[in-house]
Amino acid sequence: PAFGYEGRSVGVDGASPRDVPLLAALARVQGASISHYTHPEDEAALVRDFTAQGFATDHWDQFMGNEACLAACRAEVRKMPIPESYRLHRITPDTAPHWFDRLAETALACHVLPPASTVLTAETQRAVCLFLEAPDGQVAACAGAVMRNHRESPYGTASWWGMLAVREADRGRALSLALGARVALHMHETFGADTFYTGVRRGNAVSRHVCARLGVVESGLGCLAVLDPEAFGGAGFT
Repeated sequence: PAFGYEGRSVGVDGASPRDVPLLAALARVQGASISHYTHPEDEAALVRDFTAQGFATDHWDQFMGNEACLAACRAEVRKMPIPESYRLHRITPDTAPHWFDRLAETALACHVLPPASTVLTAETQRAVCLFLEAPDGQVAACAGAVMRNHRESPYGTASWWGMLAVREADRGRALSLALGARVALHMHETFGADTFYTGVRRGNAVSRHVCARLGVVESGLGCLAVLDPEAFGGAGFT
């Protein structure tokens, strides 16, 4: 219950300075680790401790939604059907391999790192990944969500939500809203998720707009990544 995993790295949520040795060990083993639900007063101390040990850190503002998010998502689905020229798909263990390649191509072009395939297929986590097939057979857009914490965790009914990416040729059609809403509703209806959260950079106006439309708002908490420079060099983390 102390750990969280969304298919990218194992982390410890709600970390305080006493969790520094554990997060540092995870970052050394994996190259990176993360703590969602970090309080500002704890995050400042965490950053100092990790920096002193030679680690780099990264930060996102944590946006969260609950009943207001679900209400907004239901309204969005009612008024915004999937455009007729697109086909909606859900990743499952039976999904053909070429769709994973096309999904990764679209996501990575938007600087979004897809989780591990067994998470995308919901084989190892309570999760969902939806994507839209464009008329040309490529992946136009994708979205995903993962309940990354153990059921007995304080965050056991919360779902990490996001993985929003839209191919440049398909932008301007509100596809992120359409998929983001459906992903949240799937997690609620299938797994009982009642809280949704994501990390958003302060300068990312597009993501903030999508979150606001779907009832996911600033929480005052942060998402803190711990990076081993030997693994990441000068690169960031998504």
